[in-house]
Amino acid sequence: MRLRFLYDTLTFMETENIMEKGDMLTVYEVSYLLLPSLALEQVPAKVTTLKKMLTSVGGQVISDENPILIDLAYPMTKVVQTIRHKCTMGYFGWIKFEVTKEGIETVKKNLDMDNEILRYLIVKTVRENTLLSGKMKLKFEDVRRQDVGYDSEIINVPVVEKEATPEEIDKSIDDLVIV
Repeated sequence: MRLRFLYDTLTFMETENIMEKGDMLTVYEVSYLLLPSLALEQVPAKVTTLKKMLTSVGGQVISDENPILIDLAYPMTKVVQTIRHKCTMGYFGWIKFEVTKEGIETVKKNLDMDNEILRYLIVKTVRENTLLSGKMKLKFEDVRRQDVGYDSEIINVPVVEKEATPEEIDKSIDDLVIV
């Protein structure tokens, strides 16, 4: 009886992904770069705004990563009204969510109109957690290598002071070659 209840609950959770009109929810991930001109205090508020926008179009947030300030591989420019912002840094973050096909079009339009987003990329993905190493690390939080459990040993190798003659080299090669 208890197993039947669990099965019914799981089945209900799976069918919850199907909307009333028959539209299937698809899992997406949006990676974004925010302008570095945002104050550090404004970044969490911007992430909250992005999440509210996703839920307002019928989406459901699955997971996310708070943005961190990173150096960009190349300078990027963003024109806001009449001001050209040239950026060499940006706040990078991502949000995994699910939404209908019609909802993703609205999400794209909203992201295009957002003046505080330098660039973004939307990809289809799976619901499961695909991170291998957990949270992103700041550039300044480099993990230092620790040789724990390894003993290092210095071996003194004798240095040959005289030059070998061609006959000696041939003899040592013959000794090494297996016939």
